[in-house]
Amino acid sequence: MALGTIGLGYAAIGALIVIGALLRRRRLSAGDAAFLVALWPLAAPLLLGGHRDEEDPGAAELVSALARAQASPLASVLPDAETARVLASRLREAGSRLADLDQVLARPDFDAADAERRATELAARGASGAAATAQLRVRTLAQLRALRVRYRAELDEVRELIAQLVTQAELVRLQPSMAHSSSELVRELVTRVEGLGDLFAYQAALEEDDDLKYQPDVVRS
Repeated sequence: MALGTIGLGYAAIGALIVIGALLRRRRLSAGDAAFLVALWPLAAPLLLGGHRDEEDPGAAELVSALARAQASPLASVLPDAETARVLASRLREAGSRLADLDQVLARPDFDAADAERRATELAARGASGAAATAQLRVRTLAQLRALRVRYRAELDEVRELIAQLVTQAELVRLQPSMAHSSSELVRELVTRVEGLGDLFAYQAALEEDDDLKYQPDVVRS
C-alpha cells in the first residue's frame, strides 16, 4: 500500500474522530481539532476520555502545546504519538500525587508544629518509647513536605517549558529556519517529564523506608 494512501487513511480517521466528537457535543478548540487529526492515537484518549482539562491541567497543557507545535515546522522534532502518550500520563500522575500531598498536609493532624510539640512533651515526661515514635512522625512529615516541594518545583519547570514550546512554535511558524535549533527545547521538555519517574521512585523508597523503620517491639529481631 502506498504511503500516500496510508497517510490519507490516517488523516481520514482523525477527521472522523473530530466529527464524532462534535456530534457528541464535545467542545473542541481549533488546536484540539488539529491535534486530533494529526495525532489521534494520542489525542483521542486525552481529549475525549475521562481526563479533562479541569482534572489534569498539566496534561492538558502538554496536549495543547503539542497541538500548536504539530501545526508548525517543529512537527519534525516532536516525540511520536506513543512517547507523547507516556509523557502525558506521567505528567498527569505527578499532578495527582502533588494534589494528594497538598490534601494530606492540609489536615490538622498532619501539622508539623503540633507533631514537634508532642514529641517534646513525651520526651520531657520520660516516655522514651512514645517520644521516639513521635519523633519518627516528625521526620516523616518533614519528608512529605520536602517531597511536595520537589513535585511542585518539577511541575513548575515543566509548565514553563511547555509555555516556551508554544512560543517557540509561533516563532518557527514565522521563521521556519529556526526549527532545527528548537529541537533542544523539545529534548529538555521530554527529559524533564521522563525525570518525573525518578521522583516516583524516590517517593516509593521513602514509603518503604518508613514501613521498615516502624516495627513494633514484638516483631523486631
